[in-house]
Amino acid sequence: MFVKRHWAVTLAALTCLAACSSLPPSPRDLLDEHTGVTVTVVGAPIDFARVSYEAANSTTHDYLRLVAVRIDNAGKYSELFVLYRWSAAFSGMPAPPDESSAQLIIEIDEHELELQPLERLPPGLPRAKELFAPETADAVMRAYATNLETMELIARSRQLTARLPPQESPSAPFSLWRDGRPALAQLAKQLSGP
Repeated sequence: MFVKRHWAVTLAALTCLAACSSLPPSPRDLLDEHTGVTVTVVGAPIDFARVSYEAANSTTHDYLRLVAVRIDNAGKYSELFVLYRWSAAFSGMPAPPDESSAQLIIEIDEHELELQPLERLPPGLPRAKELFAPETADAVMRAYATNLETMELIARSRQLTARLPPQESPSAPFSLWRDGRPALAQLAKQLSGP
């Protein structure tokens, strides 16, 4: 009897552990003690990727990373997407990302969302490491104003791709690579309140 009960308890604990491990990482609140600004950062970013063939023996992988944040500056709220762009080359050196390519186009199911970058990064943002910066010195970082409704729309999307301006070469879209939509949904739920 004791052995059966022990196995039942162990099985229940393992089931709970498996369920917990499948939940997206929770958003984090980061307080700047000098300014009093609190930044809420999504638990996981959304990563996009595409492959470019520069020459017969050179392949470049281009990446975009979208990180959702909310800035609370003494009760004045603003939502942002922080975007990182970088490349990795196989058989050759990658070209650094074009810093002039600032517009971001996100294709959400049947809709197209065009985002224009802020002129400069907002003050009070945490260190890049706390904003899921990629481990490369060549990443270009931009910030885009957004809102809670857009975050929810992206989090609920069935199909999601990203593009840079049409004049950029190559103009192929970036496909979803690492899906951070569940974490974005969790952030949007937390920000929308009870």
